[in-house]
Amino acid sequence: MRHRKNTDKLGRKSDHRAATLSNLVTSLIKAERVTTTERLARSAQRFAEKMITLAKRNTLYARRRAIAFMRASGPGTKLAVHKLFDELGPRYAERKGGYTRIVKLGMRRGDASPIAVLEFVGAQITVRTRKKKVADDALEVETKVSGDVSAAPAPEPKPEKAEKAPHAATPAPEPKPAKAAEAKPDKPAAPKPAATPAEEQPKDRKGGLGRFIKGIFKHDDK
Repeated sequence: MRHRKNTDKLGRKSDHRAATLSNLVTSLIKAERVTTTERLARSAQRFAEKMITLAKRNTLYARRRAIAFMRASGPGTKLAVHKLFDELGPRYAERKGGYTRIVKLGMRRGDASPIAVLEFVGAQITVRTRKKKVADDALEVETKVSGDVSAAPAPEPKPEKAEKAPHAATPAPEPKPAKAAEAKPDKPAAPKPAATPAEEQPKDRKGGLGRFIKGIFKHDDK
């Protein structure tokens, strides 16, 4: 029976629960403030307090215990261990407990889970601000002003352009005389072919054979 056992299992098995709390405490040490669910914040608060207690001792055994809990295998986690013993331990050397606090933020949109902020007391947080885009003209002015004016050579003056004489008014072009319509001579009509005599025009227009026979008979008559 689980009498006086207040450990919240967080709906996870032991390995998963230990990894979740280790990652959350490591993130808290690096950023000094994390936003998570209220349930996870209360579970991680106990281990964060223990890490500060180990940092205040600052012994080899305490450092090994902190490394074992935070699983310092990557470069980011190793930096968190150095920050814990070099910065946070001396910062809370005179404080006798209560190194962290939980601030409730309300319900999360979507699943209505209660959200809270877990942070160190007197946390030193750097707020990142986005840089505004500057126009190209402003950038050019800044580069010119920031340089050493005495060392930079003076710009050479540009030669003045000679004033152009006003152009004389060009006379309007004279209109071209219209071409007179040339009368084209009438072409002589083509002569019509002379009519052939009636004798040469055979009346029989039937076939070539009939004309051939008639020509033979005419030749005999002559």
